[in-house]
Amino acid sequence: MNQRLFFLDNIRVFLTILLVIFHTSIAYGAAGSWILEDVDKSDVNATVALLTIFTAVCQSFFMGLFFFISSYFFPTSYEKKGAFRFLSGRLVRLGIPLLTYYFVIGPMTVWFAKFRDQQTLVQFYKDNVWSFRWTFFGPTWFLEASIYFTLLYVLFRFVIRDRFKMRSMLFPNGKTLVVVAIVLGLIAFVVRLIYPTGTGPLELQLGYFPSYILLFIAGIIAQKQRWLEQIPEKLQRIWKWVAIGMIPVLPLGLILTGGLEGDVHFEGGFNIQALFYAMWEPFICLGIIISMLSFFIRRFNKTNVLSKWLSENAYTVYLIHPPIIVGWTLAFHGIDLPAIIKWIIVSALSIAVCFIGASVIRMLPYARRVL
Repeated sequence: MNQRLFFLDNIRVFLTILLVIFHTSIAYGAAGSWILEDVDKSDVNATVALLTIFTAVCQSFFMGLFFFISSYFFPTSYEKKGAFRFLSGRLVRLGIPLLTYYFVIGPMTVWFAKFRDQQTLVQFYKDNVWSFRWTFFGPTWFLEASIYFTLLYVLFRFVIRDRFKMRSMLFPNGKTLVVVAIVLGLIAFVVRLIYPTGTGPLELQLGYFPSYILLFIAGIIAQKQRWLEQIPEKLQRIWKWVAIGMIPVLPLGLILTGGLEGDVHFEGGFNIQALFYAMWEPFICLGIIISMLSFFIRRFNKTNVLSKWLSENAYTVYLIHPPIIVGWTLAFHGIDLPAIIKWIIVSALSIAVCFIGASVIRMLPYARRVL
């Protein structure tokens, strides 16, 4: 492999673009919560069903893959910089954008989307921001969780010091992956008895965290064991078809358990739909991640002017995409077009404006030290 793992940069760009499309999907019919929604989701139709399946598939893997990529670089960065520089660098790169979103981007976006005709921005801040009546982590919950994971990693390294030597571990075989998927699904089901998807303290949706934690740890192990260089081709093919084959299983399962009659409770609780969703998700997750890593290693472990520009601006896009999606959603609100068409147009426009806006923001003094 090249010294610079360009395929990981390119995956981050792909995931960032997918995140913009994902949130736009919720605005136009997919299940989930978003700042501004432009359709009536009480009427289940083809668009609502299609976008919900799309977001369910995305949710199964894309944030977990973000955690995997992030932690992949932890061991080498920690060993190169030492505990203090590693921790301080992570806190600056995560903490400053988190605070900026929490106190500026997030509240102003919510106010403009929902409350600009009801109260002034100053009053909104007084009632909801400075009082901490509401929280405004939004998509920066990922940065919040990354700070917690970073602190735990540094504590772990400090405690074990040189006493722990990781034995050689080959990339997990098919049987191991099946067992991992089943156990992961059962753990997620149990967690969702207390915290259904979409809920959790400080905007951390704990129902999804079993896979996030596993993939964070897997990223660290993958770097130390050089797993990305040894994914067996047969395993890649099998899990690609596992993922493809499992995609229609969720909607079929929901239909068979009363989904068409409006009986939908897959987000959590002690019911068959919640168990079905929790068990479905890990197989999709592992199948897509293994396939995507393999595909990008083979085809996109390279860079050019465009991909370098996209990679450099992806982190900033992650931070600024909510107000841009909201802005385009409002712009198309009164236009008589099918929701699916609006979704396509608003997604495309939001992606373009996000990357252009990010490149401009990164020209500001000191911005590149953080972004």
